[in-house]
Amino acid sequence: MPYIKYELPNYPCGEDIWDRLAAETRPIVVYGMGNGADKLIKRFDKYGIKIADFFASDGFVRGHSFHGMRVKSFSEIKESYDDFVIVLSFASNRKDVLDMLIKINEDFEMYVPDMPIANEEEYFDREFYNENYNEIVKAYDSLADTDSKNAYAAMINYKLTGKMKYLLDAYSEVEEIYSLMPKENIRVAIDAGAYNGDTAREMKANFPNLKKIYAIEPDKRNFKKLSIYSEAEIKIEVQPINAAVWSECAVGEFSDSGNRNSTLSATASFEHKETEIPLIAVDSLACEKIDYIKYDVEGAEYEALVGSDSVIKRDAPTLLVSIYHRSRDVFYLVNMLSSAYPDYKLRLRRTLCVPAWEINLILTKN
Repeated sequence: MPYIKYELPNYPCGEDIWDRLAAETRPIVVYGMGNGADKLIKRFDKYGIKIADFFASDGFVRGHSFHGMRVKSFSEIKESYDDFVIVLSFASNRKDVLDMLIKINEDFEMYVPDMPIANEEEYFDREFYNENYNEIVKAYDSLADTDSKNAYAAMINYKLTGKMKYLLDAYSEVEEIYSLMPKENIRVAIDAGAYNGDTAREMKANFPNLKKIYAIEPDKRNFKKLSIYSEAEIKIEVQPINAAVWSECAVGEFSDSGNRNSTLSATASFEHKETEIPLIAVDSLACEKIDYIKYDVEGAEYEALVGSDSVIKRDAPTLLVSIYHRSRDVFYLVNMLSSAYPDYKLRLRRTLCVPAWEINLILTKN
């Protein structure tokens, strides 16, 4: 893992990415369209930031428009302006896309705004940082190792500046995350937010004594793929459950998108078709000993953890918790878990992704 030694930004923070863009005199061009660009436009409107153009990669432009503006190719943008600033509006962890973005970032000034997935009303800007500084420091101090603190500080610097350099450092490979766990001791696991079975496959590859996975996925299209995988899996038992993990057993409204962004309506920041879905608490799920729980539930991590309290206290499972869906997750969830389970060691790792998604808190019993 390449890294520079990072520290938390100075307090109080006097300037953030939005201030810098609001003061920019060069044309600002937005790379990408869709939901990310829609949220970016709303944010720009708050600061009076003007968009000169939208563009897509060469070869992906088909003469279409977005918000009344013709979408240009990157080549057209370079021909249209002598100097300009790029603002990225989409996310990716694909190597080919990341390589392309790294090259663009080397050649041009580019910002990658941190935009919350589950609550677009709460941004990690300078006001938010200053208001929550003590809680952020508390979360930072609760992390158990130098690499965790370094990754945390780099992440906070990124959120305030939007600079890609912080994303390209202090990250880990997936294998390192699993290396922090007692892999041989994990036999029964819960996959909260199982998607199409991808993390179940990861668990099988990394936990040599794994016997059973409760794979919980609310989205119907994702669940269909998960079920196909579970039926084909012969080495371990994968029990698919079409529900959303929550603090209690009930029925909720679910925004069904057919991808990783499917979410409970109470946590949603974008519009999809809503449908009723069973809500399930981990505490109600199983009687056998649970050795591992993964939480990646699109902004409902707090509620999912509340609904797991009895199992966590009973079995002391290893936990993997996503802490990037809401702006406050990076300190609120860390501090909540540190306080609730003082016998656990907390470590943070982030895999390479633009923007700062895939941020994981790993909890292992001391």
